[in-house]
Amino acid sequence: MADKKKTILPDVLMREKLQKIALNEKAKAARIVGSDKVGSEVDPRREDGPGSKIFKAIDESLSDLRYYFLEGEYGDKVADLFNRNESQFDRLGITPRRFLEFARESFDRFKQLQKKMPLEPMNKKGWEYLERSLSELIGKLNEKFNK
Repeated sequence: MADKKKTILPDVLMREKLQKIALNEKAKAARIVGSDKVGSEVDPRREDGPGSKIFKAIDESLSDLRYYFLEGEYGDKVADLFNRNESQFDRLGITPRRFLEFARESFDRFKQLQKKMPLEPMNKKGWEYLERSLSELIGKLNEKFNK
Protein backbone atom coordinates (compact mmCIF):
# COMPACT_ATOMS: atom_id res chain seq x y z
CA MET A 1 0.00 0.00 0.00
CA ALA A 2 1.53 3.21 1.19
CA ASP A 3 5.29 3.18 1.32
CA LYS A 4 7.03 5.14 4.02
CA LYS A 5 8.67 8.16 2.49
CA LYS A 6 12.17 8.89 3.60
CA THR A 7 12.54 12.38 5.02
CA ILE A 8 15.52 14.56 4.30
CA LEU A 9 15.54 16.19 7.71
CA PRO A 10 18.51 14.15 9.04
CA ASP A 11 20.48 14.99 5.90
CA VAL A 12 19.74 18.70 6.29
CA LEU A 13 20.68 18.67 9.97
CA MET A 14 23.92 16.83 9.24
CA ARG A 15 24.81 19.29 6.46
CA GLU A 16 24.17 22.26 8.77
CA LYS A 17 26.27 20.68 11.50
CA LEU A 18 29.14 20.07 9.08
CA GLN A 19 28.90 23.63 7.78
CA LYS A 20 29.05 24.97 11.34
CA ILE A 21 32.11 22.83 12.09
CA ALA A 22 33.78 24.02 8.88
CA LEU A 23 33.09 27.67 9.77
CA ASN A 24 34.53 27.18 13.25
CA GLU A 25 37.66 25.59 11.77
CA LYS A 26 38.03 28.46 9.29
CA ALA A 27 37.67 30.97 12.12
CA LYS A 28 40.31 29.16 14.19
CA ALA A 29 42.64 29.04 11.21
CA ALA A 30 42.10 32.74 10.57
CA ARG A 31 42.88 33.52 14.20
CA ILE A 32 46.07 31.47 14.05
CA VAL A 33 47.16 33.10 10.80
CA GLY A 34 46.06 36.50 12.12
CA SER A 35 48.07 36.05 15.30
CA ASP A 36 51.22 35.42 13.25
CA LYS A 37 50.85 38.78 11.54
CA VAL A 38 52.59 41.72 13.11
CA GLY A 39 50.38 44.52 11.91
CA SER A 40 48.15 47.31 13.05
CA GLU A 41 45.02 45.28 12.30
CA VAL A 42 44.83 43.99 15.87
CA ASP A 43 43.00 46.38 18.14
CA PRO A 44 45.17 46.98 21.23
CA ARG A 45 42.05 47.07 23.41
CA ARG A 46 41.34 43.45 22.48
CA GLU A 47 44.60 42.28 24.02
CA ASP A 48 45.08 41.83 27.75
CA GLY A 49 44.38 44.91 29.75
CA PRO A 50 41.46 47.10 30.68
CA GLY A 51 38.38 46.48 28.59
CA SER A 52 39.52 43.15 27.20
CA LYS A 53 36.91 41.13 29.12
CA ILE A 54 34.03 42.26 26.91
CA PHE A 55 35.91 41.51 23.70
CA LYS A 56 36.63 37.98 24.94
CA ALA A 57 32.94 37.53 25.79
CA ILE A 58 31.93 38.82 22.34
CA ASP A 59 34.36 36.45 20.61
CA GLU A 60 32.97 33.52 22.61
CA SER A 61 29.36 34.48 21.96
CA LEU A 62 29.72 34.85 18.19
CA SER A 63 29.51 31.08 17.84
CA ASP A 64 25.99 31.32 19.29
CA LEU A 65 23.41 32.28 16.66
CA ARG A 66 21.45 34.40 19.14
CA TYR A 67 24.26 36.97 19.17
CA TYR A 68 24.51 37.40 15.39
CA PHE A 69 23.90 41.14 15.69
CA LEU A 70 27.29 41.65 17.39
CA GLU A 71 29.18 41.06 14.15
CA GLY A 72 30.69 44.13 12.58
CA GLU A 73 30.55 47.64 13.94
CA TYR A 74 27.79 46.99 16.48
CA GLY A 75 29.96 44.58 18.46
CA ASP A 76 32.49 47.34 18.96
CA LYS A 77 29.76 49.78 19.94
CA VAL A 78 28.38 47.37 22.55
CA ALA A 79 31.93 46.85 23.85
CA ASP A 80 32.45 50.61 24.12
CA LEU A 81 29.19 50.94 26.05
CA PHE A 82 30.33 48.21 28.43
CA ASN A 83 33.79 49.73 28.84
CA ARG A 84 32.36 53.15 29.70
CA ASN A 85 30.44 51.61 32.60
CA GLU A 86 32.77 48.74 33.53
CA SER A 87 33.54 50.02 37.03
CA GLN A 88 29.82 50.23 37.82
CA PHE A 89 29.27 46.71 36.47
CA ASP A 90 32.08 45.38 38.63
CA ARG A 91 30.44 46.90 41.72
CA LEU A 92 27.06 45.46 40.72
CA GLY A 93 28.47 42.03 39.85
CA ILE A 94 27.43 42.12 36.18
CA THR A 95 29.73 40.05 34.03
CA PRO A 96 30.43 40.83 30.36
CA ARG A 97 28.48 37.71 29.37
CA ARG A 98 25.45 38.90 31.36
CA PHE A 99 25.72 42.35 29.74
CA LEU A 100 25.64 40.69 26.32
CA GLU A 101 22.49 38.83 27.40
CA PHE A 102 20.91 42.18 28.34
CA ALA A 103 21.85 43.52 24.89
CA ARG A 104 20.39 40.46 23.14
CA GLU A 105 17.13 40.71 25.11
CA SER A 106 16.87 44.39 24.29
CA PHE A 107 17.42 43.77 20.57
CA ASP A 108 14.83 40.97 20.65
CA ARG A 109 12.30 43.39 22.18
CA PHE A 110 13.06 45.89 19.43
CA LYS A 111 12.46 43.25 16.75
CA GLN A 112 9.15 42.27 18.36
CA LEU A 113 7.99 45.88 18.64
CA GLN A 114 8.92 46.64 15.04
CA LYS A 115 7.58 43.27 13.79
CA LYS A 116 10.93 42.38 12.25
CA MET A 117 12.00 38.94 11.07
CA PRO A 118 13.96 36.81 13.58
CA LEU A 119 17.39 37.17 11.94
CA GLU A 120 16.93 40.75 10.75
CA PRO A 121 20.30 42.54 10.89
CA MET A 122 20.75 45.42 13.27
CA ASN A 123 20.40 48.87 11.77
CA LYS A 124 20.83 52.39 13.10
CA LYS A 125 17.31 52.50 14.55
CA GLY A 126 17.87 49.18 16.31
CA TRP A 127 21.18 50.41 17.74
CA GLU A 128 19.57 53.58 19.07
CA TYR A 129 16.88 51.51 20.82
CA LEU A 130 19.47 49.10 22.21
CA GLU A 131 21.71 51.91 23.47
CA ARG A 132 18.80 53.77 25.08
CA SER A 133 17.50 50.59 26.69
CA LEU A 134 20.88 49.62 28.12
CA SER A 135 21.52 53.16 29.36
CA GLU A 136 18.17 53.14 31.16
CA LEU A 137 19.01 49.75 32.66
CA ILE A 138 22.35 51.04 33.91
CA GLY A 139 20.66 54.11 35.42
CA LYS A 140 17.97 52.03 37.16
CA LEU A 141 20.56 49.62 38.57
CA ASN A 142 22.61 52.53 39.89
CA GLU A 143 19.54 54.09 41.52
CA LYS A 144 18.60 50.85 43.21
CA PHE A 145 21.97 49.62 44.41
CA ASN A 146 24.11 52.73 44.88
CA LYS A 147 22.13 54.50 47.58
